[in-house]
Amino acid sequence: MAFAVAGDVRSGALASLGALAVLYAAGLPYRRRAVRVLGVGAGLVLAAASGSAVAGNHLGTVVVIALVTGVAVLLTRWRSVGPPGALMPVLVCATTTQIPLAAEPLAPRIGLIALGVAIAWGVVMAGAPFRRRWPAPGPVRRPTPPWPEIARVAGRGALGTGVAAFVALALGLPRPDWAAVACAAVLVHDATRTTVRRAGHRAVGTAAGIGVAGLLLAVAPGALALVVLVVVLQFVVELLVARNYTAAVVFITPLALLQGALASGHLDGPVAGLLAGRVIETAIGCAVAVLVQVVVPPTGERPARAVALRLGGSRRVPVLT
Repeated sequence: MAFAVAGDVRSGALASLGALAVLYAAGLPYRRRAVRVLGVGAGLVLAAASGSAVAGNHLGTVVVIALVTGVAVLLTRWRSVGPPGALMPVLVCATTTQIPLAAEPLAPRIGLIALGVAIAWGVVMAGAPFRRRWPAPGPVRRPTPPWPEIARVAGRGALGTGVAAFVALALGLPRPDWAAVACAAVLVHDATRTTVRRAGHRAVGTAAGIGVAGLLLAVAPGALALVVLVVVLQFVVELLVARNYTAAVVFITPLALLQGALASGHLDGPVAGLLAGRVIETAIGCAVAVLVQVVVPPTGERPARAVALRLGGSRRVPVLT
């Protein structure tokens, strides 16, 4: 909002990418949230630097998105970071691959994202001076992380987002980062049945959200008004995402499109191609996520065998958990 008032909307949109670290503080005591938000913020800065380094390079975009996804999944699972988990680093990396360095040089871009992290840290720690004093809790024993399963999930995420971005690029779609992010959003759960259900919710919610996004972008009431809409949409998403994912995606779609328009400076002009691309890329990401989940299932699941038995007409079909 401050950047929009000052007339520099693009810088504000970049800073807001770093401010996504604020989403990782929910339910944590102040000492833990201080460390968690800084740690996630550092990850977002590194993700942005990685994505920016390959901006305009198609092969580099696929490779970097896949690598950042794998590392983000590995670290968030290892440190037991709750939702949105690895999704925000993937989002930041994928978004920055689509902003040419000519539009925003690397050093100022990373500085703006770091500024957003600092703002997020200040917001989540603002209530610390007013907290009630309680006895310090004892040390928490963390269970030994199941490294083979963590590595399996990280590999699944890297494979899925890389393939989704590659397919979108091969088809000449305008924003391959959307396909990668949609895939990452669907793969946040391990269970195959949950992944399939979430893919359906993502696809349906996106289709409905396109109508809202088209109306907002067509009207284009001005940069400051769009920034206010982004704030309102983010608020609604946070209210809904844990309760009704399909409804949340209806608002996530225009939120993502508005943020992209603000970051690129494209606040007017035809948007039909952009909206159609969003639908197609989301469908690609969801389909790839389900396919990768079948090919690299969680330990103990055999979804590929279940599908083969169903197609073969066998009555003995293992349940997908």
